[in-house]
Amino acid sequence: MAFAIVAHSSTETNLALASAWHGESYGILGPREALSSLRAGDVALARLDVRRSLDGVEPGLSDLVELERRGVRVLNRPEALLAGHDKLLSARLLESGGVPTPRTVFAGDDWLELVPMLPLVLKPRFGSWGEDVFRVDDEPELRRLERRLAGRPWRMRGGAIAQELVPSLGFDLRVLVANGAVVGAVRRRAQDGEWRMNVSCGARRVGEAVESRAARLALAAVEMTCLDLAVVDIMPLPGEGFCALEVNAAPDFGLEYDAGGNVFRAVIEQLEPAPAGGSRLSVLDAA
Repeated sequence: MAFAIVAHSSTETNLALASAWHGESYGILGPREALSSLRAGDVALARLDVRRSLDGVEPGLSDLVELERRGVRVLNRPEALLAGHDKLLSARLLESGGVPTPRTVFAGDDWLELVPMLPLVLKPRFGSWGEDVFRVDDEPELRRLERRLAGRPWRMRGGAIAQELVPSLGFDLRVLVANGAVVGAVRRRAQDGEWRMNVSCGARRVGEAVESRAARLALAAVEMTCLDLAVVDIMPLPGEGFCALEVNAAPDFGLEYDAGGNVFRAVIEQLEPAPAGGSRLSVLDAA
């Protein structure tokens, strides 16, 4: 049984995951390379990301379908990747499963229809890295932003979504889930003067022990998308409680996610087939 990461880029996360596999590994293969290399019974961890243009998922979803047809065990199946990357679809899935998440709507042709939601967050339907994500507090700002973003390729293709603004305590949690288990987490604190929590926007991240309520929320969110490996962005709410902001289908993460060991080995141990007659437990089951 051989293993491969199916991706378009050799990120540090992808390289570390490929190296952590205990058996034969092809390393990182593009979708078409995977079709020519992998055989029935092999394992492919799909890590297709959103396009840098923010207008959809990277090419290769149909190749993942073909890999499955040929008997390859695909982790992060194509429909699950789409559910994670399409922020409108994932919001609908979380809502349908009763997972606490901000109200999310499609931003149509007339953004003045969004005025009753103010203040809100506007972002691409297929977004990442904190790019083109805007906080909008009033109607004049909404009008200016509508004109400013009119020519963006992602707006003309995937479109924009508007999301209820969740009050921030200045930090959020990113919880890493693999095969139904929480295997690590970090706390992200925004840079001074910045409200976005993305590391690409200057946020700092440190390892975090996840309390059971946040862990259950992360597991529920990932379950609704059917992803095998994902990160959930969770916002602690003033007072008590948590809110799942979004699910990330091809997240980058590092060793700081697991202060007690190697997070990449922990992920792979969860994703590898369980021993005959055995099963894997989530951190909540084991507690």
